[in-house]
Amino acid sequence: MTIKEKITEVVRSKKTQLPTLPVIVNNIMSATRDERTSAEDLAGFIIKDQAISNKILKLSNSAYYGLMKEVDTIPRAITIIGFNEVVSLTIGMGVLSAFRQKDLHEIFDIRDLWLHALGCATAAKEIAKKTTGSNMAEQIFLTGLLHDTGKVILAEYFPNEYRAVLEDAKESQTPLYRKEKQALGIDHAMLSGLLMERWHFPDNILLPSRFHHNSLECPLTCRHNAMIIEFADFLCQEADIGNGGNPVVKELETVRQQLGIELRDMEEIIEGLKEQRSKIEGFLEVVK
Repeated sequence: MTIKEKITEVVRSKKTQLPTLPVIVNNIMSATRDERTSAEDLAGFIIKDQAISNKILKLSNSAYYGLMKEVDTIPRAITIIGFNEVVSLTIGMGVLSAFRQKDLHEIFDIRDLWLHALGCATAAKEIAKKTTGSNMAEQIFLTGLLHDTGKVILAEYFPNEYRAVLEDAKESQTPLYRKEKQALGIDHAMLSGLLMERWHFPDNILLPSRFHHNSLECPLTCRHNAMIIEFADFLCQEADIGNGGNPVVKELETVRQQLGIELRDMEEIIEGLKEQRSKIEGFLEVVK
């Protein structure tokens, strides 16, 4: 069996003890497929999970939102944070908690990886605001947050092989996903897609994650979102928010033009990320 087959088997085989998502995540993903799901319904799901309820309240009172008056109820927190963003955060927190079982610091700094993910989510939201509108901006936040989960699978289940790939990419100054494909036959973006497939994530999250290093090849229905995630990843690296293990920033001029992002908009988002760094770090302390 090749290394690619072994990696694929880890995610696809029912025998593999992959982390499972909390019940609240599955319930919310099912509920939000129904357009009739209300903020009251969402609050009802969240209240049943004390840990996530506490984090949502803590987040709504954090410097990230900068309110003067204390928020002490979940319905009020949903009003402050936003329905779609609370959905994204609840699912994201569920995924983060699912991957706490092992210490991955010997492979890479897991805090830096999640900080990069949050930075990418924040950048994706800003790009979406400029290209598709505020409602889509909240929805794409989750994709930015989860796009690199394949790296966690590689580090957790294939630590020796992945450590060698990370070191080789750094020494040769080659984009990490290319070294992964060369050494392992599969890259972390493809693996993120497989993981989301196993977890029954919808295509509008799965496909942009799967194609976030080759967004122009993504199926047309999700290509715009894939381009947003790829460009957000680039901007996050330019702003030096966190570290996803990639030593080289790939230029994305074609993607920028396809998205209709002006150079001044790009610089504005990068500067905004730098200015929000402390808030993003505080955000991570709440949700992780």
